[in-house]
Amino acid sequence: MSGSSSFTASTPSGMPLSALPVQPQPAPADLVFGIFNGQGQFVPQSAIWTGAVAKTGDTLTGLLSCALAPTDAAHLVNKAYVDAQSGQVSGTVATLVTQAQDAATQAQTAVGHASDAAATIVSEQKGIPNGLATLSPNGNLVLGGLDCLGVQDGHVLMAMDLPTTDPGLRGVWWNNGGYLCISQGTSS
Repeated sequence: MSGSSSFTASTPSGMPLSALPVQPQPAPADLVFGIFNGQGQFVPQSAIWTGAVAKTGDTLTGLLSCALAPTDAAHLVNKAYVDAQSGQVSGTVATLVTQAQDAATQAQTAVGHASDAAATIVSEQKGIPNGLATLSPNGNLVLGGLDCLGVQDGHVLMAMDLPTTDPGLRGVWWNNGGYLCISQGTSS
């Protein structure tokens, strides 16, 4: 071995070399014998471990190449393989995107139709017996196109002017100038 560290180890009978502790650890410049590319060679220790990727997970800071096409779903693939498959993938993705856009458009159209139908129903119910009553922009109840009742500071208010003389119709309210009256109607 070459480099700054040197060590010797005795091998007990029957113990494989791979089981021996190495003390101290080899320096990066020390030569290590191994079989690489089918040949026995001495290579610097730094060339063996530097750049190795741990099987249990690691981070690459450079490029990793793979020249093979995958034969299993868990295999890594290279850019050329992905590019060759992009026609199939983009076709499927494009179809799914188009279908999703069509569904969104149909949903939006359905919402518009439902809103129109509701507005029509409400509009048709205004002003008819047992129909809907509306509120004015001031929040007053509108009957027959006139604001009639409202609420202010927790009090119910008559929002329309009442006749100031007895109209002569039974049950009709009128204002005599000081208080509210209910007409008894005319006697016949």
